[in-house]
Amino acid sequence: MLDFLNYNNYLLIILYIYKKEIVLKYTRPLIKYIFILFTYIFLSYTSAVAVTYADYEVALEGSQKLQIKGTSKGDGRPLDAYLYKPEGPGPFPALVALHGAGGIFPYQLWWAKEISKKGYVVIFIDHYCTRGHLCEVESGDEDPARGKIMKKWQDVSPQTRLMDAVAAYAWLSNKPYVLNNKIGLIGWSWGGTVALYAQKWRQRLSLPNGGFKATIAFYPNLKYALKDPRASRQWSQGGGIKQPTLILYGKKDVLESEDAYQKLISEDHSNKIIVIGFDGAYRKYDELGSHREKYHPSVGYFLKGFQQEAFDDSVREISKFLQVHHQ
Repeated sequence: MLDFLNYNNYLLIILYIYKKEIVLKYTRPLIKYIFILFTYIFLSYTSAVAVTYADYEVALEGSQKLQIKGTSKGDGRPLDAYLYKPEGPGPFPALVALHGAGGIFPYQLWWAKEISKKGYVVIFIDHYCTRGHLCEVESGDEDPARGKIMKKWQDVSPQTRLMDAVAAYAWLSNKPYVLNNKIGLIGWSWGGTVALYAQKWRQRLSLPNGGFKATIAFYPNLKYALKDPRASRQWSQGGGIKQPTLILYGKKDVLESEDAYQKLISEDHSNKIIVIGFDGAYRKYDELGSHREKYHPSVGYFLKGFQQEAFDDSVREISKFLQVHHQ
């Protein structure tokens, strides 16, 4: 990030000037502040975010498992969910979190907990446990039960998932500790796809207080959403994305397509979309684990694996995005 500057040499020069008193006495505070500033910049771009499996194991701590009212626009069922709240009375901005084909994973709960620490209410909807498919949130993708539901993920259709998000929006809107005009979305894989659909169908949803605001989508399968005849028809029937939206994906993820995102950006979305592709990153680059090959009947074989640099960048980009667009 700081290729244009030999940072170490710069610091040596600053220290030399400061110690040898080459500059006048009254300029020393300025030199000190410059030193602190560049140290902060350097550390913010080079330090790795330390996350461990132990962090995943405690990701549920501080959350509240609950059921919220469903919506008649969906199947009306009470929805299982996990709620993360910051300390203090609020009111706080909020995010509705949506899982993908394999259900809620520990690394996604880690994200929910970390974002909550930054001053956001996060409610993570469990589409599967709600409907008796899978009530597991602590195992990895080696769990056979996850593999089974992953192959039948459309048993809970994207439309149903979207209506679950709408129900969560309504629930949050009535909480005194939530800023009801600052409710956004975050989703992984097909959860990210649904988050984008929520923005595309924003006008039709006609939600109070302006509807969903800032949206974050991890590797949201846009290539397949545009390729599938039914999905692409629904996509084209939606409007432009008018709210700030951050899309994150790995460039070596064969389930994603840079062309699909370029097409998305070229559409009329009022310059609200930020797409960041990470070099060398595969599927689920933000989940701890070695590279492993997976298979899905509808997409074939693909690789997953953690990539520290992409993960670190995602932490920074999400923090910056939320500070700018969702305060």
